Amino acid sequence: LSTPLISRTLHVNYRRRPECTCFRHELPPVISLLTTEKNESQSSLCSQYATRRGPNQRIIAISLFGPKENKRFQLNRTLKFLHELIEDLDKIYSDDFILRIYHDNTINVTDIICPIECQHSNVDFCSMAYKTYMPPKIWRFLPAGDPLVDISKLTFYLIVCFD
Repeated sequence: LSTPLISRTLHVNYRRRPECTCFRHELPPVISLLTTEKNESQSSLCSQYATRRGPNQRIIAISLFGPKENKRFQLNRTLKFLHELIEDLDKIYSDDFILRIYHDNTINVTDIICPIECQHSNVDFCSMAYKTYMPPKIWRFLPAGDPLVDISKLTFYLIVCFD
């Protein structure tokens, strides 16, 4: 006598953060023998959405942190530079590069992250709020260890604007 095993899969919509009212762009399904066999269990060091982008990602990474680590931090000034960086990314790196913004809890999800991620399909915010053991200036190097990233670039000269 065996009873049927009932399993329920929790469906989480990767396109919408719980705090957001908007949906991010839908990603194409990742179909590849290499992807399904080799990378099925691999996760991005950024977010669920970044994981759904699949392997071979091309990343430009920055660290964005607030006054706790940077006494001269000004949110409005930082956001101005961030929007300029996103515009430049669209012009200079239109060939599938993704801007990853590793950030602390200074950056408000509802007011800042949601509008940017929903408007720009090539921007991912990566929360570092629970990774306090790692200094913020090091966050931008995380793509180098991400199993789904092939190419990673740093924009140090632009990061200086945030400091």
